Parts: sequence; structure tokens; C-alpha cells
Amino acid sequence: MVDCQYNNAQQRDYEARRTEAAALRDQERDDAAGDFSVTPPAINGDEDRFKHIGFPGFASFSKGLAHNVNGLVDPSSFQSLLDALQAGTQAALEQVQLGGGKRKLVNPLNAFSYQQIGNDSNGARMAAAPTFDSRSTAIDMVERYWMALCRDVPFDQYANSGLIQAACDDLNAVGFDDQFGFVCTPQTLFRGPYAGCNVGPHVSQFLLQDFNFGNQPIRQQQRYPRPGLDYMTDLDTWNRVNNGDIDPSNTDIIDGTRYITTLRDAGQWVHIDFPHQAGLWATIQLLGQKAALSKAVPYGRDITTSDAFGSLGGPDISIQAGLAGVYALKHAWFQKWCVHRRLRPEVYAQRLELFRRGVLGHSENPCDSEKFNDFFGEGADVWRRTQVLDRIFEHNRQQNVAQNRGDCQGNWLLPMGFPEGSPTHPAYPGGHSAFVAAAATVAKAYFADGPFPNPKVPVDGGSKLADYRGEKLTIHGELNKLIANVTLFRDGAGMHWRTDGTTSGPNAGCDRPGTGIETGGNLLGERLAISMLRDTRRTYREAVGEFEFQSITGSTVRF
Repeated sequence: MVDCQYNNAQQRDYEARRTEAAALRDQERDDAAGDFSVTPPAINGDEDRFKHIGFPGFASFSKGLAHNVNGLVDPSSFQSLLDALQAGTQAALEQVQLGGGKRKLVNPLNAFSYQQIGNDSNGARMAAAPTFDSRSTAIDMVERYWMALCRDVPFDQYANSGLIQAACDDLNAVGFDDQFGFVCTPQTLFRGPYAGCNVGPHVSQFLLQDFNFGNQPIRQQQRYPRPGLDYMTDLDTWNRVNNGDIDPSNTDIIDGTRYITTLRDAGQWVHIDFPHQAGLWATIQLLGQKAALSKAVPYGRDITTSDAFGSLGGPDISIQAGLAGVYALKHAWFQKWCVHRRLRPEVYAQRLELFRRGVLGHSENPCDSEKFNDFFGEGADVWRRTQVLDRIFEHNRQQNVAQNRGDCQGNWLLPMGFPEGSPTHPAYPGGHSAFVAAAATVAKAYFADGPFPNPKVPVDGGSKLADYRGEKLTIHGELNKLIANVTLFRDGAGMHWRTDGTTSGPNAGCDRPGTGIETGGNLLGERLAISMLRDTRRTYREAVGEFEFQSITGSTVRF
């Protein structure tokens, strides 16, 4: 029998607890409402511009809708999507006029869903996507082409590759630095602009190192696709995929397993990952390394008689990172479907191909016609200067001959890393870029920065890992690199623009003064995570200190 004098459960003031819990939820509501911007989001004007010149949807997302024989969206199909998104209801979206119907739209209703932690998705704001006719978009596309051409160059061979040097020379010649904040070298090419991204191996330690998931050992060898095999390089297949007449998803040819050594390997990782996977993996690795917790966590400092567990311990920290990743999709989806509806790089390349063929403009000198200048604006000069189009033309010719496809004379389509090309939701911002930044931000808040222990690098063609002995790596630097990897690996497969993920402009680089243009999902995800941490911090009984870490912009975050 239990002596009741030691059981005070019935003596607690539950009415006071109910009042405190209600007050806490009220405070979370008030903070989220206070951060909710009712100012209409900034847009780039492409939708209106092309509608007014008789090409509705020309520079907008339309994959899976109905298109004509030239791959241009049917105006009524495009308008049915706009009308449904304006209504924002399940019934309205059921009325969208799809094309072949083999590809469905990806979850537009998530743009309207709510969340109980952090700021509401519809109240977040970001810079408008760069316009179709901007120099930024053209140079971004030049990088997409070069990433496709360099998919099979091992990262550890970049310094010795003539192809990599050609990419650097061409990107620098067209003005990459002015648009994205750093000069392209074999050490910086296809990397992010944030602190730590250019230090050491191309791939973050969080995507390389083996670790234990509970009692289960996880080897981070990945299933890698067949080298040299790209997709959607002939216009007939491109049109059928774009119209939703076929769905070649899951027809990738997988040749084996290895640690990530090329952009093609890396693209497959972000092809089928879960939104919470990178963040969950990172926090589990840090917990397994017994990495030091941040000064905000009182355990081991002010609390010495107990250990963290359900609050501020492993179960809590790992799920916070995962949850931030999932909620970041809500923020990305609102911007994608309800605001920007930006076209994917594969569609921009098809627009270039229409000019090359003379479907638009004339074919003798396709990049130097009045219509080309009108459509591509400041970007037209980039296409007259870059060396990449000739290389893409020959690359696609070889692909189509080898694979018995059409267009065996070559074209300017973007070689895709996945058989189905991009997913059926708009480009801007990238979902991956938002969710990985949100998850990594949570990890930065709970874990202190410091040297990354026992760093590794793939060797012997990715069959094993060896010790890395170069410039010192840091935990937060590798988290920044993780953000950039997961973001830009999608670009390497042809899915996204750089500006879908990262900040941009001449000051975007981590060593530049000022701040970059607030494009992309990375900053959107970071800001969401900060609002979630704000709400979660109040729920602890522990005396939690200030969270403090460096933003991807280089500024100090403290709250």
C-alpha cells in the first residue's frame, strides 16, 4: 500500500496549470499573428507579361496540364489552374484540366494548410523569383547546363578536369560572380555561398559518415544511377512527359552502391529522400558523437542531478529537426502554388529549343532575332556569349544516338537526371531547399559549433571512406554545407534554379559585405525554424538560455 502523504498528484493546482497552458498557446498565437505579413507578396510579373503578349503561361509552371504540339500550355487549362488556386478548395482543384493525366499535380492544397507551431506559411514573405528575361535566370540556366554536363566527374577530380575548368571559365565569363556572389573555381563550383561550403570535401560529413540509428548501423552508401545516362533529351519524349501522357518515374537504372562521389550519385539521394531525412540523420549523428550542446541547454551546466531526455534530449532534438523540415514544406508550397508559379529549368531550355528550331523567331541565328531579344531580355546577351549551348547540342546528339531516341542531330534541351524530369509542382522556392535549411537551423540551435570529429572522404571510387586531413571542418560549417548540398544536388539533376534555393546577388557570398537578395527556400526555411524554436522554447520547464548561432546570411541569430 502506498502512503498517500507521499502522493501529491491530487494536491496539484490543475486549474492553474490549465490557465498557464492556455496563456502559452495564446502567446504563440499572438507571436505568429504579429509576424504575419498582410502585405501582398512580391511577384516578378511574368504571368501578366506573357499573357498580354499572347503567350499565357509561357514563363510559368504548367507541367501535367494540357499543351499544344509545341509544348506550350493550353490557355484554358492554365486558367483552370489559376482559378482553382484562387478558390483554394478541394472541389475547385478537382476541376483543373490536366493533359494526359498520367502525372497528377503534387499536393497544391498543402499551400492552404495550417500549422500549430511557428509562423503561418501564408504570412511569410520572400523576394520575387528572378524574371524569365533576367540576366540572373540566363546565367542560372548556363549553370544548369554545365551541371548536367559534369554529372559524372568525381568531386575529388574537379581540380584535374578540363571539363570542370571549362565550366568555371564560361560561368565567370558570363558574370556568375555578379549574380551569385563568388567566382567559380574547381573548389567553389556547384557549391553554396555560405560559411563552410567551400571548405574540404564537396559532400557534407552528414551525408558521408556511417552512424548508428538506435541498434541499427547505417552505412551511407547510396544506390547510384548508371553513369552517362540522361533523360528527356529528345523533344517527343519531352512533350509526352510534360503533357502527362507518360509517367516514367521509377524506371531509373541503378548500377550499384557507393558513397556519394559525383553529382549523378548526389541527385539520386535527393530524388527519393524524405523531407525530414537529412535533418534527422544530422541530429542523430551529432547525438552519437556526443557533440556539445549549445549554451541554451542547461543540462551539464545548471542542471547537474539529471540528464536530458524527453525535453532537450535526443528524442526531443531529433524530432524538432524533423518536424521543422515537414512544416517547411507548407511554407514552400504556399509560395510555389499561390505566389510565384515559376517554370522549371527544363521548360526554359525547351523555350530556347523552340527558337533554335525556328518555331519562335528564325532558325538561322536563333539567339540574335528581335523576338528572341524581346522574350529573353537581358538574358539574350548571355546566350550569345556562353560556350555551353554547342556542348549541350553535341551531348544530346550523342545521348539520342546511343539510346535510339529522336532528335539525333542534337538540340538544346536540358539533359535530365531523372526519367520523369522535374516533379509536377512549381520551381520557386525549392521544397528541398526549405526543409533542409529548417532542419539544419534547429540543429545549429541545439548543438554548439566546434571542430567536426574524425572527418572522412570517399576513396577508391566511393567504395570506402578514409580519413580527411585537409583544412579544419566545423559542425556548423558542415550543417551549412548540408543545406547547400541537398539544395544544389537537386539543381545538378536539372530540377531547380540556384535561386530556388540560395540567396543571390553580388553580396550573397559569405565573404562579401552586406547581404544577398533574399531569394530561395534556404532563408525561408531558416526563418520558419526560428519561429518554431521560439514557440518550442516556451514549453520547457528547464531554464533555457538564449539560442545563438550564425544565420546562413552571416549575421548572428540570438533569441
